[in-house]
Amino acid sequence: MQTRWKVIAVLFSTMFSSPAFSVSVTSPDQEIRLEQLVEANILAVHAYQIGLVKKTEKGSPQCYASGGLSDQQLEQIVAHQASLLGTPPDVLLAWIQGKQSSLEPSAHLLPILGSQLSIPENAPISVITRYLAAHSKAPRSHLRAIANLYQTILEVERDGDLLQQEFDLYVALGLPVYIGQFKLPGSDESLLVAGRKLASQTCSSPFDTDAAAWQIAGRKIWNWGEKKLHIRDAQVLAREWLAEPEVRPLISRMRALPPQRIAVIGHSFTMDLHWSSPSSFGAVVTVMFARENARVQFRQFQAGGLTASRVLKNFYPDALAWKPDEVLLVVMARQEEDYEALKTMGEGFTRAGIRSFVFDNVRDPETTDPEKIARFNKVARQAGITVIEVETLLSKSPDRDQFLCLDRIHMKEPYHRLMAREWLKFLVGARGAEL
Repeated sequence: MQTRWKVIAVLFSTMFSSPAFSVSVTSPDQEIRLEQLVEANILAVHAYQIGLVKKTEKGSPQCYASGGLSDQQLEQIVAHQASLLGTPPDVLLAWIQGKQSSLEPSAHLLPILGSQLSIPENAPISVITRYLAAHSKAPRSHLRAIANLYQTILEVERDGDLLQQEFDLYVALGLPVYIGQFKLPGSDESLLVAGRKLASQTCSSPFDTDAAAWQIAGRKIWNWGEKKLHIRDAQVLAREWLAEPEVRPLISRMRALPPQRIAVIGHSFTMDLHWSSPSSFGAVVTVMFARENARVQFRQFQAGGLTASRVLKNFYPDALAWKPDEVLLVVMARQEEDYEALKTMGEGFTRAGIRSFVFDNVRDPETTDPEKIARFNKVARQAGITVIEVETLLSKSPDRDQFLCLDRIHMKEPYHRLMAREWLKFLVGARGAEL
């Protein structure tokens, strides 16, 4: 049996509200309009994934059938979604609430809803919707909003743009964005149990839909949801970590530091946005100083998978132009050119009177060869870069088994807490480069 979205929705006989999240609608008519926006996103994502099946020849053609729509029509649906997501949330919210709004539904919303695109019962979006409906009495728009996030994130490749747009829209509209708001458990174990159930019902898709894929999708949505709602983000971590016994004595040192500029150039381990943790050590230390001594300014230069050669090409000139007093480099060396780039940057920063630092080992799972790590540190020292020792602390930490997240690459909060503490100690002079 297949489900098909109708432009004219059925009125809901009852409304749901929960103190766990804000509800932006107050009438059945508003719930209908809210659901229309969510359903438009769902249909557009499915249309895009139909195209993926054709391009990759991976996934069930029956589950991702075009329903007679041409490739051009599918692409038009995706384009309409982009326009909808580009609409200011206050314009969409005004339309939902029946107020004066510049939104013209016939421009982008109705063409998606009227596309007659069908989604089978074993498609990921249908499977996760049934699971959520079995565990919550929330309105359909709330269930489908979270289901849409799962639908998008399983695809992986668009979690840095489309997914973030969907998240931001649903937060702005007061919709729930992770299952914790339905009082469902969020441990890795519970997400895996749910993943096994979901995987057994899901059709073959142009992306992984096994139990592990569903589990990590749930983990990402949970962590991003808490971050987007400011339940656990850099601000929360900064407040908590500043109150820790080992950090409290450092506050007076922070406040005593003179005005200066500190650049942090790094890969995903330094990125606040990444899903693996509420924030990164660099971002949290930045917030700590914003609270305690705003005269110390930080600027982040960051990109996923950042190697030293990419830094030299993409960030080094801008970093020099900003004229920082200090620079922290958290980068990888995969090729010979990366060692050369590290040398070039270290010498360049030194000539400019800029102190530069690297950690002796940030535990990047892609760089585990002791000889390569030793070479990286040797090249750094020869180029005038100070090497800050943290590997001994990381290897002996009682929380070391809790560092790696589900992808076995990125780091969770315990890792970032330790790194933030050592980075902060170094900056305020409470420890040297060597332990």
